[in-house]
Amino acid sequence: MIIIKTIRYFLEAILGFIFLIFTKILGLRLSRNIMSLILSLVGPRLKITKRAKDNLKIAFPDMSSSEKKIIISNMWKNIGMVLTEFFHLARIAKEKKLRIEVVGEDIAKKYESVGAIFVSGHFANWEIIPLILREYRREVAGIYRHSNNFFVNKWVVNQRIKNTTPNQIKKGSSGARQMLSLLKRNGTIAMLVDQKLSSGVAADFFDTKSMTSDGAATLSLRYGYPVIPMNVERKEGSNFRITFYEEIKINKTDNNQENIKVFTTEINKFLENCIRNKPEDWFWVHNRWDKKFKFD
Repeated sequence: MIIIKTIRYFLEAILGFIFLIFTKILGLRLSRNIMSLILSLVGPRLKITKRAKDNLKIAFPDMSSSEKKIIISNMWKNIGMVLTEFFHLARIAKEKKLRIEVVGEDIAKKYESVGAIFVSGHFANWEIIPLILREYRREVAGIYRHSNNFFVNKWVVNQRIKNTTPNQIKKGSSGARQMLSLLKRNGTIAMLVDQKLSSGVAADFFDTKSMTSDGAATLSLRYGYPVIPMNVERKEGSNFRITFYEEIKINKTDNNQENIKVFTTEINKFLENCIRNKPEDWFWVHNRWDKKFKFD
């Protein structure tokens, strides 16, 4: 079994290397357009698209089939762009002032001298979030999930270190200690909190219970670090709009677990609004809802 997995991971790495060469030869614009077109046509026919359809059914039960079809096609188009753009992060970083519009800059600047947590989801191209935060913060860390493919994982993390932020913290108990240490140094954490976890809290997300990360809520309630939501929207091509929103606050009670749940639900409400605004920008193929909660 280990040998079979190693061979599979090696073949995946080879395909990734070929794709890297492909994007470098054609350049950002042409390779992005080709890849987004291919995935917009092929993606909807893949088996994993059924998960996207199920998720859309939960989030938008009254939406027509034709509307969902358009969203799924555009989602795959966006995924094609994200894949290509990852191999051109260095160029995007170099041209960030031309490519990335920032809204709510005053909010980002408000927390320059304190430890802060910025939360978002897998919208448009989420890889650029730490890149922009570094414009306003001295020390920024991105939180990442270790890839099962050990051939690919190190390369991906190194690309992020080189092009978005040198501080990469792996999810887990050791990562939690690193996050707290960085916050105590008045650093910044960038967290994507829209994916399902086996732990966390069961908070409402599109009126359906969903296991959600409670990390941001717990750190904020226990230590007082502000949680600032932000959204990434794709404009034309590889151009983006990043919007910072006011800090999330709740009326605390003596019940800490309930406070965490309420705080986490507020984060989910923010994510919902972002998704409703531009559903094609979200990563619908993630297994977001537990089966036991689906279609209750």
